[in-house]
Amino acid sequence: MHRGPHGQGPLFDTDPPGLAARLVGLRPYQLRPSPYEHQGDLPFVVFTGGRGLGKSALLAQVRAAYQGHTPVALVDGEEPQFAGPPPERPGEAWSPVAQALTTVAEQLAEPVTGARRISFPRLASGLLAVAAGGWSDRDVPRIRQEAERILLLNDSRSFLDGFGGRWASKVVAKLVASMSSTGPVVEPIIEATLEAFSEGVSPTHRRLRRAATWYRDCPDAGGNPKLGLILLSGHFRAGGGSRIHAERYLVRALLADLDDAYAGVMQRSHRLGRPVVLIDNVQEPAGRGLMECVLRDRTDGVRDQVVFLAALRGYAHPALRNATRRTLAEVARTTGWKAGPSPSSRALLVSLPPLTPDDT
Repeated sequence: MHRGPHGQGPLFDTDPPGLAARLVGLRPYQLRPSPYEHQGDLPFVVFTGGRGLGKSALLAQVRAAYQGHTPVALVDGEEPQFAGPPPERPGEAWSPVAQALTTVAEQLAEPVTGARRISFPRLASGLLAVAAGGWSDRDVPRIRQEAERILLLNDSRSFLDGFGGRWASKVVAKLVASMSSTGPVVEPIIEATLEAFSEGVSPTHRRLRRAATWYRDCPDAGGNPKLGLILLSGHFRAGGGSRIHAERYLVRALLADLDDAYAGVMQRSHRLGRPVVLIDNVQEPAGRGLMECVLRDRTDGVRDQVVFLAALRGYAHPALRNATRRTLAEVARTTGWKAGPSPSSRALLVSLPPLTPDDT
């Protein structure tokens, strides 16, 4: 039995399995499978409590328990990178949610035991279209830096041999060359991206082509992936509800890329358990936006197999009004959670008990 702050056996136990093992399908700190509690719909688990209850430490423990065994990402909504756009980047081409998606994908892409890196071509295509909306100033050094970071999400091989960097640099050069000295750049950038993704015959390039065509199913795209990406970029720049719509599609792109990584008998045989995304301070814009996109899609029947564990400062939130509520002790052997008709009912709030003097 694992012991830590709160006597966290309910979360980290292995025999019988605690909450983490039942959701992830792996025993904590071990590359050994564990039975799933939820085979279809998954609860979006949110740990609740006031300041000083160890919520951040709890998420860090989960990351340590599964890092290297299954893809894991941890973001904190209070990090400075989510407070506002970096210098020189226009606000209409940046949002806390888009920044969080980039950070999450970079961490999930790290290789784990027995499996290759995960690539994110759908997400990269969408993020490039969004970023291009802020490239009208032709600041080439900044464009290169932003585009290369996004493109490096695409390769499933290790970058130790430099392949990923060389491929990304080649595509970035093509993107920069596509821009004229005047006029809009979004459409030329999208055209150059789709062209770069369509080249080559390797399995990697076939994956890129399949991912690029994914945007043909965007609303109003009429089966045209280029138009889908142009609409995505325009909705993002428009802000308000239109941006939320675009962010939801970007989140869906991340989850679709993860589904691809686990599709087929061969991939599943190399990837034990489920990927894990940890969100600290989920009440902040980056975390809340990501959470609400996932909850809405799950309500609309867009399924994924990602384990989301978040930490909320406080015990309630308007976005979680219909969530199931449990204490940590109550989820030790089963969550008792069932999906309801509203987005917030897809969440499971787990309150943490006060720390003991020994914990402190």
